Amino acid sequence: MKSAFDRCMTWFVDHRVLTFLAVVLTTVMAVIGHERPEWVRQFFVTPKISVARATTKSDVASPRRNVPNVDPVSLSASDAVVVVQSSQFFTPAGATAMRHVVDELEKLDYVRSILWMDRVPILNIFGLPEPLFPRSEASPERFAAAQAKAMKHPLVGGQLLAEDGQTMLLLVTFDFDYIRSNEQCTTQLREAAEKAATDYPEVPLSFKITGRMPAYITAMESHEANQLKYQLIGYGAIFVMAIILFRGIRAVLIVSLAPIVGVYWTLGFLKFFNLQDNPFNDVILPVLVSLVGLTDGVHLMVQIRKLRAHGMSPHDAARSGLQQVGFACMLTSLTTAIGLGSLVLAHNVWVQDFGWCSVIGVTLMFFAVVMIIPLVCSTWLGSKIHLGHDKSLIDRNLTRISQLVEF
Repeated sequence: MKSAFDRCMTWFVDHRVLTFLAVVLTTVMAVIGHERPEWVRQFFVTPKISVARATTKSDVASPRRNVPNVDPVSLSASDAVVVVQSSQFFTPAGATAMRHVVDELEKLDYVRSILWMDRVPILNIFGLPEPLFPRSEASPERFAAAQAKAMKHPLVGGQLLAEDGQTMLLLVTFDFDYIRSNEQCTTQLREAAEKAATDYPEVPLSFKITGRMPAYITAMESHEANQLKYQLIGYGAIFVMAIILFRGIRAVLIVSLAPIVGVYWTLGFLKFFNLQDNPFNDVILPVLVSLVGLTDGVHLMVQIRKLRAHGMSPHDAARSGLQQVGFACMLTSLTTAIGLGSLVLAHNVWVQDFGWCSVIGVTLMFFAVVMIIPLVCSTWLGSKIHLGHDKSLIDRNLTRISQLVEF
């Protein structure tokens, strides 16, 4: 098995042009994953085929279910929630201001409808709809009675209106055909409400935005920010550790290049499988995969530098080094992938997805190491990587450790 594996590994060094093209092709695929993953993802989506059900006698004979002629109301089906705070809701000016704010928000092309306490279904004894908000010309006693009535309504008291009567919710449903930016669902919606409230300066109104879509947008923005942050941490850790282990600038660059490329490949390929939104991928995966790649890269670079110091040519040193430690790197990557892949047996979906992400990352990182490091070491960039071999921390102490291992 090892001999067959060694032949496959040395193929990367003996056919440098094809190896370079393979690296470029994989990088292009990763770029597509970062920018346009749907180009590849569409091949994994099975189109839904609608099968017409044959009409039988039993179907014809079965009575149809009578659907009640009602308008369903849901307090959890909104896309965004505008939280309004004021101490003057149940006043003539406050009622007029709130109706004006709702009317102005509904004039936005991407707002389909707004459900608030003035539009909840309520019927009087004559079967006619009766709003909870009185007209603006109503007396203070009428507004006080309306507030007490609203608190008794099951959809208003403690739901659309706080128990203290100073916080009100506007449930907004969007028309996504007209949404062109994330800001329309968050800041622009709040600014439109604040602008409408300025027409009634005597009524103090404050607005905040929450709900399903704003929370999702905030989570995605935080996801992207954390992803870049922890990628930089992972890359920085690689570079610092490479500087400590290898004193030569060329060796540091070559060892750092493979993990950086491997992490970029991993994060790009994850989007092909819709695994990029896992929160574990922001913090753990870039650092974990980069350190796995750094470990394999250090072993491979130490062996190549040692062979170069003994007089081998760059091509022969890269070829022999890959033969000597490539199989060991494969075994370490395999055991790491198996260990992390066992997370797919967990009950939590995020942990399961992280297990698959880790397997993909470790696999891509292994190929990045065994292709990029020998390829670069066999070129002019690796012609002087053996300089400073006797001064590096790891090479200087390797002989002492090897004696202990042999013992």
